[in-house]
Amino acid sequence: MAARTRPARRCHHPGAPVTETRPPRIALVGANGYGLHHRHNLEPRRRSGEIDFVAICDTADIHVDEQIPIGDTPVFDDYRAMLDAADPDVVIIATPPPTHLPIASAAMRHGADVYLEKPPVANLDEYARLYDVMTETGRNVQVGFQALGSHAFNALRDAIEAGRLGEVESVAVAGSWQRPDSYYRRSPWAGKREANGVLIADGALANPFAHASQEVIALAGDWPLDGDIELERLRTRSEIEVDDTAVWRAVNKNGVRITVAVTVCGDRKIEGDVYVKGTEGEAWFQYPTDRLLLPGETEPTRYGRTDLLDNLLAHRRRGVGLISGLRRAKTFTGVLERVLSDPIPRLIDADHLDRVGDDPVTILKGADQAVEDAARQGRLFSELGLPWA
Repeated sequence: MAARTRPARRCHHPGAPVTETRPPRIALVGANGYGLHHRHNLEPRRRSGEIDFVAICDTADIHVDEQIPIGDTPVFDDYRAMLDAADPDVVIIATPPPTHLPIASAAMRHGADVYLEKPPVANLDEYARLYDVMTETGRNVQVGFQALGSHAFNALRDAIEAGRLGEVESVAVAGSWQRPDSYYRRSPWAGKREANGVLIADGALANPFAHASQEVIALAGDWPLDGDIELERLRTRSEIEVDDTAVWRAVNKNGVRITVAVTVCGDRKIEGDVYVKGTEGEAWFQYPTDRLLLPGETEPTRYGRTDLLDNLLAHRRRGVGLISGLRRAKTFTGVLERVLSDPIPRLIDADHLDRVGDDPVTILKGADQAVEDAARQGRLFSELGLPWA
């Protein structure tokens, strides 16, 4: 495909707004899977003229949906060719995590800002390399931890800073979801620890509950962790190599204990319940639903969210601070590196499991209560007297 005439680039420094006289040119790399969410998010903005959707890139056949038509948007199977031909201002990357570093680096060196799906990278070495490219090019990286855009999160942080909880002592989260067998067939790398020598960011902690870890790290003050990360990972299926039930615990440099306890083998749904304990009070926050209960309140309040793409575009136009910039993901990346470098999790004995449904879901008996107890008490599974732990 012939390259289009490129508009002139402007010198840009991190945090400095860009004076744009035309809609921002946006390209999407990774059009299927979670890329479908981005296509649905972009379509009304394209129709209204708020953005110019200039390119789609995927190495697989692109899923066709009449609600998000491809239309005359150019389609590529190579991101380098896409960058040269489409010359985007912003590149959204929704590809498998091992591809994030090269694609994001190429996009920034081409002059584009980046919206990078979580997890941004798999280890701190990759993080440092990506950060270096960001500072070298003066571009911006927004990481797709959408829950950080919650206004409930902001209200809770405001309450903490105002002293309504006293000194924060601990922050923890419990999550209990279900995933059927077909979930581990969704891609060639699903449920794998590594592929072609590359560690894969899958499993309950690294994938569906990545938001949980980032959320509590941020609520605890965005401080680095101090000392070792205690980690227990378990699996209920012999055919997978990653955790489907796990807990980690650490203390940050501000002295706040962080505990994350999650499962995708629960019988009872726990959306993602965050417990914040302070010397003067406690708060409860359900991050997937943006509901918040502060000290002295009897019913939780539901809040809205700021869309992270809107935030990135506002940052470009007006210098509004990034909600989920790359700097904020460093501590999370250290946790992810610890999870991915862990051996294959221990397989739980079948006596503790139930299998239900046509697309079978594995239920770990008592897992939902276990993650709740671990979070509320700040304990590991092995400290709760569980028969399977």
